[in-house]
Amino acid sequence: MPKIAIISKTVPIYRRDFYNGLRRVLSENNIELLLLYGQPSRRDALKNDTIDLEWAVKVPSKIWEFGHTELYWQPVLSYLKDVDLVIVEQASKLLINYVLLLQYWLKIRKLAFWGHGKNFQENSANRFGEWIKRRVSTRVHWWFAYNDMSALVVREMGFPPERITSVQNAIDTRALTRALQNLTPKEIEKTRTDLNLYSLNVSIYAGGLYPEKRLSFLLESLHLIRRQIPDFEMIFIGGGVDAPMVEQAAAQYPWIHYVGPKFDREKVPYFAISKLFLMPGLVGLGILDTFALETPLVTTQIPLHSPEISYLQNGVNGLMVDNASNPQVYADAVIRLLLNEDARQKLVDGCISVRNVYTVEIMVSRFAQGIIKALETQ
Repeated sequence: MPKIAIISKTVPIYRRDFYNGLRRVLSENNIELLLLYGQPSRRDALKNDTIDLEWAVKVPSKIWEFGHTELYWQPVLSYLKDVDLVIVEQASKLLINYVLLLQYWLKIRKLAFWGHGKNFQENSANRFGEWIKRRVSTRVHWWFAYNDMSALVVREMGFPPERITSVQNAIDTRALTRALQNLTPKEIEKTRTDLNLYSLNVSIYAGGLYPEKRLSFLLESLHLIRRQIPDFEMIFIGGGVDAPMVEQAAAQYPWIHYVGPKFDREKVPYFAISKLFLMPGLVGLGILDTFALETPLVTTQIPLHSPEISYLQNGVNGLMVDNASNPQVYADAVIRLLLNEDARQKLVDGCISVRNVYTVEIMVSRFAQGIIKALETQ
């Protein structure tokens, strides 16, 4: 039976269903999956978004911090002796990757990268790390690109397109949709009561709280919205290094509500009482929450977004504001949607139309097929 290994820094909560599904599908195809993972760095631990999987193997990493740069050593080599294919994140900070690259070049075992293709967060990208990444990214056996946008990046680096699998990165959107549909009026009312919230003009932010999310810009915009819509209220979900900024705002203004990290079904009631999802900074997998939970995204045109931004159809299933530097322009876009229910409902309909396009089941299927092809290809 062929055996493949995935080496991950951690197991984020949003990856649980993917890994469980992939393990099941690979087993049905007589392929064994070994998942090796470590613990989050000090900075990432603030997000409080990782879990353990009982069937996977946790191998604690050694992590060194140099300012904003982190280096990881994952001592996993002893687990790989009978592995045919190893899949690793395309990241220059993962030192084990260089050892695995050498082993691949020595024809010890096949190696595949899984990632964006490049760092889409241009302002925070380490130039030396990106240079290394470009040098080695075409020297692997296979590529698992996050989606078609990432696959294009990899092809443009000169990697053979027939060895690229576009996995269409996703979360369990169907479970979120079921949770929304099964939500009772009593649960919705309890959520409102717990927040002491009576307005219908509510928006939400859900995700990591860190600089690329542009939270200071968002908070400034919220005050401008509140001036035009006096009963406007805002909910924040998430954790991270910028959580104190949100906590301070919530303590100062009773119409700003911070509820901390919430995952899976526990975040659904907050979306159910919200009309829009406001994220003017980096957008990643959070866009799928907006589709599944019928809460259209309003973001801005910035060079920070992750590849999942390609799922956004501007004016159809969300809104991208061209002017990313002026909080008033962003606030005006939000105000127009809150005051024009027909325009907002059009975006809601767009969310509903695509929420079954980007699913973890499809991602699992694509990933598994890529693994099968990678094992068969010499």
